[in-house]
Amino acid sequence: MSTDSSDTIIDEYIVALKKEIDHYANTLTDKELKTLCFWGGTPGKIWAVRMIDLIEYVHSKFDLENLAELTIELNPYPEEEVLDFVKTLNKKYPKISRMRYSFGIQSFDDEVLKITWRAYNFGSIVAFLRSLVKLKQDNNVLNFDFIAFGKFQVSKNGFKQLRHEFKRDFFKTFLASGYVDSVSIYTLENIAHKPVSRIYYGTDDEIMEEFLILKEMVEDAGFGRYEISNFAHASKASIHNMVYRTMEPYIGLWISAASFFEGKRWTNTWDIKKYIGWNRRDEKQVQILTASDLLIEEFFLRIRTHEGIADISKFIPLLVPHHAWLLKKYTEEWLILFDWTKLQLTDKGMNVSNTIITDLLQKI
Repeated sequence: MSTDSSDTIIDEYIVALKKEIDHYANTLTDKELKTLCFWGGTPGKIWAVRMIDLIEYVHSKFDLENLAELTIELNPYPEEEVLDFVKTLNKKYPKISRMRYSFGIQSFDDEVLKITWRAYNFGSIVAFLRSLVKLKQDNNVLNFDFIAFGKFQVSKNGFKQLRHEFKRDFFKTFLASGYVDSVSIYTLENIAHKPVSRIYYGTDDEIMEEFLILKEMVEDAGFGRYEISNFAHASKASIHNMVYRTMEPYIGLWISAASFFEGKRWTNTWDIKKYIGWNRRDEKQVQILTASDLLIEEFFLRIRTHEGIADISKFIPLLVPHHAWLLKKYTEEWLILFDWTKLQLTDKGMNVSNTIITDLLQKI
């Protein structure tokens, strides 16, 4: 239940957000949107009526006729409110090409959930998922986020194991259920900019061990790896993720949102009071990317996808002098596929992508 003060803040926030939408509607010449995303759990704070109002406001300012994907990120609590949110949005937008909901499950371990300030436990997650499946409609894509914390149990026989057996069995059943379209598995390294990264259970090796265990279960269930941390059934990969990875322009609206447009990169303030006061970003912090910066970023982003780099030749000036030796070495170690033109990380190589990128590039 929200309070009057929180409702006031949210209303002021939405007014400021619409002001930002107006700003870009008045300055951008191309009004056609490919994807529209609401990230960061904010949708779960403003709920369905306000969310529909925002989507309709965007629609009044931009062309959504060919919108390929609408993504909404939610936490699985409060359960009834989130389920009502999904039900209401589905009813309102049955004809949008793709309604992608991404749920931050994070873990099935109650201790991990508690120490990371999650207001739910394994039991409530199970109840939520069983109710959610009943709401899925044809244009829905359901994604679920998990984080590898490196926390293991010790079995009665004294062996280290990931979680209790019945939770591992539930995860396998969940993956095979047919209503999971994609899965994201992050490590603490992947989310180092988030406060939760300070919560630490295992060593780096144990975190990677958990990641690999989860990854194996996901792949055994038929999900293909299309990015370092993302897995999906055929045709269910996030369209917006690939917009980002292929360096198509995108504009981020509201607090802490990042943008990449016309060779510039910037991030809005994290301070909601500054945002409401239209002090949404420090112009001095806007990064103007040089041709070299753009090339480095393109290399970094493309190599982390399943498609890899189609033509390595334009990136040669970025690589260390002994790159040919490294590429041969990585090929022999089955970390990359390389034919002197196209460069792709193997599944094994994706697990150590940061090392490969750091070794190959002269600077990052």
